[in-house]
Amino acid sequence: MPNVTRGQDLPGLVGYLFGPGRANEHTDPRMIASHAGLAAEGAPHFTQDGQLSALSRELTAPKTLFGTGVKDGYVWHCSISLPPEDGELSDEQWATVAGRMVDAMGFSSTSGKAPCRWIAVHHGKSTGGNDHIHVAVNLVREDGTKANVWRDRPRSQQICGELETELGLRIVEGRRGQSVPGIKRGERESATRQGLPEPARRTLARRVRAAAGGANSEADFVQRLRCSGVLARPRFGTGDRRSVVGYSVALRSEDRSMPPTWFGGGKLAGDLTLSALRMQWPDSDPAEAVSAWTERGSGPDRVMNSPWMRDESAWEIAAQQVTDWRERLADVPPGDSVRWSQTAREAAAVFSAWSARIEPNRPGPLAHAADVLARSAQLPHGQRHQQPGNPGELRGVILVVNHSRNGALARIGEALLLQSLRNTMRAIHGMHQARHDRDQAREIEASARGDLARLQSARQQLQDSPGALPQPGPIYTDPSFERGPEGPQHGR
Repeated sequence: MPNVTRGQDLPGLVGYLFGPGRANEHTDPRMIASHAGLAAEGAPHFTQDGQLSALSRELTAPKTLFGTGVKDGYVWHCSISLPPEDGELSDEQWATVAGRMVDAMGFSSTSGKAPCRWIAVHHGKSTGGNDHIHVAVNLVREDGTKANVWRDRPRSQQICGELETELGLRIVEGRRGQSVPGIKRGERESATRQGLPEPARRTLARRVRAAAGGANSEADFVQRLRCSGVLARPRFGTGDRRSVVGYSVALRSEDRSMPPTWFGGGKLAGDLTLSALRMQWPDSDPAEAVSAWTERGSGPDRVMNSPWMRDESAWEIAAQQVTDWRERLADVPPGDSVRWSQTAREAAAVFSAWSARIEPNRPGPLAHAADVLARSAQLPHGQRHQQPGNPGELRGVILVVNHSRNGALARIGEALLLQSLRNTMRAIHGMHQARHDRDQAREIEASARGDLARLQSARQQLQDSPGALPQPGPIYTDPSFERGPEGPQHGR
């Protein structure tokens, strides 16, 4: 995952790279690669007085000598990190990554031009658990000319994509054209400052997904969204307040001194844009939708008086509905991207709604399953979400997980529903295996056989203390993932 920035202070950047870091995370900063002929003494750690100053003077020398001006700054800084799940690379492997980046960006003599001066520094893991390096480049070449940085960000992404494949690393989300935006460091830090259990973007994505999955019209979606504690506002067409063309959402905050942070639907996920969501409501009344968007407040929660609230057997009925729905997937070929995307979207909506009920203050196994399935719900660039044959097949299930009573009978139904949903994940897992999407298949299997299995075995504890997550328990071993699509069927 590369992150490219520009600046005017190379000595300041060097001081930061070899310093303690913002949260004292730089435990062992060391130079692992550099331009040819680096003469500064003290490598790789530069710990003695004056050594960092000498390194900075050598790196900036071409800029100092020629005085070449560079728009947006002569310092090119790229941090390259691994997902926490990929562990760590050796200094030698990271040196290869840095060298490949510098060569491919045209900063070295392999470009046929005068080289740039640069260094690569390895810190080890960040506060978020990501092993990473920093590459710092002086864009003024040895002969005083400027390096070309046109389209440097997409080029750096392309280079990292090639390296992921070569080194057998996890393919970063979005690299293959799918659109669940990654969470940035600033979002994590903001969540920590506000005492939130996760970045707001993830919470909002699940609440939007749950509201959309349970809605029978756009107006119903708006009402459900606002009842879930989400601020929602429409985006109107240019000069036309009778046409809503998009929306943005934010979390409500008890601290009114802090302005809300708004995210458009497309910033949450590609399938959560308003145009994609509208595919679920082909008969929705546009005028009623505009009226709902322009109303203030959340409005009454009409579904609270549903008969589902009084019937514990609804859980078992919902489990059977999911089972019947999943069995129809047996005839869907792995290459039918639109149908599988819709399947993952609806399953993610059920998990999102269920998580909001029993994990309201601390996202747990259900929230994680929803996030994993949300990635399967994305379509590659060039494909559009289309109206499915039977949109909203699991709306009744979402109604159950939102509002049905708990109790002894419900406890049995909940376990059956969870097993049926895990079997649906098994079907989606099989689709990814057939497509050779090993990373996504691995994440789905880990969720279904890990956290969700523990949750299923500890369901009794959840019923005894609603809203609290259970302590980790024994893992329920589901052999179906080893046996593949032909294995035993559960949840009937």
